[in-house]
Amino acid sequence: MSDYENIVLTNFEEYLEIYESIFRYPPRPLNLDTENYKKNIAFFGCSLTYGEGVKNEDTYPSQVQKLSNDEFNCLNFGVPGGSLDLVQIIFHKVIEHLEFIDCVVVQWPNFYRRMYFEEGTYMGWHPMSGGYLTDSFSGVSDLQYCIVRNLPNLRILNSFKKTFNLSPKIGHEQKHLFDLYNINNILKFPFFHDTEDRFRIEDGHPNELWYKEYAKYLFEQIL
Repeated sequence: MSDYENIVLTNFEEYLEIYESIFRYPPRPLNLDTENYKKNIAFFGCSLTYGEGVKNEDTYPSQVQKLSNDEFNCLNFGVPGGSLDLVQIIFHKVIEHLEFIDCVVVQWPNFYRRMYFEEGTYMGWHPMSGGYLTDSFSGVSDLQYCIVRNLPNLRILNSFKKTFNLSPKIGHEQKHLFDLYNINNILKFPFFHDTEDRFRIEDGHPNELWYKEYAKYLFEQIL
């Protein structure tokens, strides 16, 4: 099957099997024995949720689980380079397969990102420019358009019984727009490039110190 078919048409178990071959990263370890926990939380997002450049135990899903004394099962479904299109597809697979999910945490990737396929092959990078898809779509789209295009995805994700949205500045600067669509519970998600260098690894992604500090805030909100 093509990458498109593998991503869109597969069930949850099949998706986990093809994850690394498509996204070039192994999926984060998952404990699917959800009946053994006080609360099961599914985390969705891009490389910031996945924790590109840090160990699994340093990501904020793992840090939140640690802060709960392992009473919370924090399932990391982040994908490096992911978009809200992709998050919405993964969300359906997870919710259909796992019965005891109590809440979801959706970290909003860059709104300019879209799922892109070249002859059926998933492209995490734009093939012409060598840069992220953000570079290509931001050249032909304005932010307002990208917000409106992503509203259907966000409405689906926020239709779950309890959803926490992790948004950079955009979610708070245009909160009135999201409120119109019942997309609320928007939590702070400080843009890590605005922090000191000591909170970032060489490629600019956040390091374990950033994740540890943010997890403290996130844990209090989920409580």
